[in-house]
Amino acid sequence: MTVFVVAVLAVLAAGAAVYVAFLALRTVRSAAAAAGELLAAYRLAEARADAERVCAWAVSERETFEKIITRGVVGAAVRNAGQTPVYDLEIVFRDPPAAWTAIRRVRIVPPAEQPEVYAGFDEERTEGPVERDRINDDGTIRLAPSADMHVELRFTDSRGRRWQRGDTGVLTQVGEGVARAPAPVEQP
Repeated sequence: MTVFVVAVLAVLAAGAAVYVAFLALRTVRSAAAAAGELLAAYRLAEARADAERVCAWAVSERETFEKIITRGVVGAAVRNAGQTPVYDLEIVFRDPPAAWTAIRRVRIVPPAEQPEVYAGFDEERTEGPVERDRINDDGTIRLAPSADMHVELRFTDSRGRRWQRGDTGVLTQVGEGVARAPAPVEQP
């Protein structure tokens, strides 16, 4: 009977050892998953670091009249406070009551202490219904002052990630491994 008791105790000890090993393995896997999540969060934060430092806001013609009157009517101040340039910037201006959208494209925005004012646009369109109070007597559409425009940014960082900052300031990554567009050919 002692052999039997010893055998049962050996089986119980082996079972307990297997159970402890299983718990240890599960703990290690959980720790590895947590470490993986921390690494992913760190990489995302690192990826966002410079993109977080790029912003824009609509400017008032009165505030920057001399600067933008020679370049256009609609304008935005853009600041890249990061450490690397951003590329293929698109400043999207929207005036929802006028159903109007315009885009200004800037090839490169280097890091700078002060914002740069960009005015005018490369493309514009009016789509959808226009609010009645925005239609002039001659049928043209009256736009809001530049400072009242909604401004959205899209740009590519130095690592090829494409970002969008909506008119509420929220930054979203919208692409990765984005090839930079070739420089436009200027017409004489």
